[in-house]
Amino acid sequence: MSDSVKKYFEMVEDGLIDPQDTMPKRPNIDDYIVSEGAKKEAYTILSMYREESILEAARILKRAR
Repeated sequence: MSDSVKKYFEMVEDGLIDPQDTMPKRPNIDDYIVSEGAKKEAYTILSMYREESILEAARILKRAR
């Protein structure tokens, strides 16, 4: 058995993973609390770059996770 499969079963035994869950839980973006500085920076990005560039950057970030 591979190391990753062994680790999976260890995590199930420890109760860290529910074997009935088929999809990992994704964080709800509406639940994030950001600082005022981060909000200001986000609006600056929106005003400086084209929408296509921002969406492509978001896709890159999403794939990296």
